[in-house]
Amino acid sequence: MEESTGITHVGGAVIGGTIVVADPRIGARWVSQMRETIALRPDITAPVWHASLRLAPDDERLSDFAMAAAAARFMEGMGLEANPWVVIRDAPDACHIVASRVDHAAGVWKGRLDQREAQKACQAVETEFGLVAAPRERNPDRRAPSQRENWVIQRTGQVSDRAVLAEKVLEAAQRTQWSGSTVWFERECTKRGVRAVASRSAGGNRTVSGYRFALADAEAPRWHKGSQVAGGLSWPKLRARIAEPSPEELCTMPILQQTWAHSQATAGRMQTHGVTPARSASTHPSRSAAAPTRRPERGFGR
Repeated sequence: MEESTGITHVGGAVIGGTIVVADPRIGARWVSQMRETIALRPDITAPVWHASLRLAPDDERLSDFAMAAAAARFMEGMGLEANPWVVIRDAPDACHIVASRVDHAAGVWKGRLDQREAQKACQAVETEFGLVAAPRERNPDRRAPSQRENWVIQRTGQVSDRAVLAEKVLEAAQRTQWSGSTVWFERECTKRGVRAVASRSAGGNRTVSGYRFALADAEAPRWHKGSQVAGGLSWPKLRARIAEPSPEELCTMPILQQTWAHSQATAGRMQTHGVTPARSASTHPSRSAAAPTRRPERGFGR
């Protein structure tokens, strides 16, 4: 784990929030403090709220202080700024927020339409901190945390292996899109600290029929099928993403369309400046490639 100004514990470092973490020897002290507030309303069945924030790839990395300030602005937009909450930095470009829906006066934050409000709060953070505006479409490749994963985050502050795997493996799949090579995909997973083991059919061709994944640095690896890690990693979807594109798909790729448009514009500029693109002898309208070359006549002294 890299150095951080926060109090470190399993799963990241506490860098801000409304719960003061003062003792470096007690990394999860905030958990017990949050439970004390939650105990004011034992009738609430889901008293903890979670959110994950991640910078766009083109954003500059924020310091712990700036990341904590961005999280505080986000919580203000959600109406949770006065509730007990902490922000845990679990990656250089990401943080995780754990908040109590119960406040110190035993009031309960309702959180209706929280996804919509979270999008608005993110837009406010992007504007105030000069960050890249992220797309707002729902990502069908990802899965929401399960009830047990939320429970583990609440107790320990540790993000689940499945969530970490989803981030790394989806990145590897994006990197090898259209490659047509499962070997390249497996190498990209290895670069990101993920063990990718292919399941193969029992027939003679032993074709790949799926993948299972585990973190490479785990002492006791927990294996997950691709469909368990993320919706976009089920074998039919992963195979379609890695497969070589058809000629029709190649023609619709934005990069090829841009290349074609650039070549047409270049040809137009050449003709504007009086330059005619060269043509091969075999395509010249007045000469055949098979036509013999006539030898010139010799003069006196031959």
